[in-house]
Amino acid sequence: MANTQSGKALPLVIIAVVALAAGAILYGFLNGSPSSDGSSSAPMAAAADSEQLASLQETLNTTLALPIDFKSVEAFELQDANGNTVTESILDDRWSLMFFGYTHCPDVCPITLQIMKNMVTKLESQGREAPQIIFVTVDPVRDTAEVMKRYIDYFNEDFIGITGEQNRIHDMTRQLGIVASFTANDEDPENYIVDHSASLLLVDPQRRLRGKVSPPLDVDNIIADYLNVTSSPS
Repeated sequence: MANTQSGKALPLVIIAVVALAAGAILYGFLNGSPSSDGSSSAPMAAAADSEQLASLQETLNTTLALPIDFKSVEAFELQDANGNTVTESILDDRWSLMFFGYTHCPDVCPITLQIMKNMVTKLESQGREAPQIIFVTVDPVRDTAEVMKRYIDYFNEDFIGITGEQNRIHDMTRQLGIVASFTANDEDPENYIVDHSASLLLVDPQRRLRGKVSPPLDVDNIIADYLNVTSSPS
């Protein structure tokens, strides 16, 4: 008789132990307790980041908010409009808006740079820190440092123009997802057209891409989006 009772008690003990273990696992997951490899809190952290990004996106007009770990600007070595070497360190310690185009552009580039000029002027008039504006040519063959200097200074002497070797420019555009397509002009070979991405890239002081501003571009919308992104937790 004792043996029978003992045999029935053993499965009950096992069930109780399993239940306690399952409860402990569930509690640890819900409370973000680290596992032996320290990774069990990752789902909770990822969910929080996703919710935060979604909340930020709801406040934006024409900007796509990007996850903090989405992409960073890789190392590069090019030239500024003064002919000096410029590297990725130019992005350190302040927010930047990067735009890719070329000085022979008939419409998109001059319009965009004028909008950037107006945006900077308005932010400064409000006593706010404006992002540094970086204009990178996708047509370095024609856009030498001298040409870039004259073009940039027409809009704002504080804007940064970047040019350099074609393959290095291509490396940057490819890494950042910028498209540039050249169309030959048989009647005037020197006057070819370059179709290129018209979006602006918002880069934080750690060189991370935090937003993609898409056309149509509007000064007030860009300012509102910029202030919302830059004030969000990082």
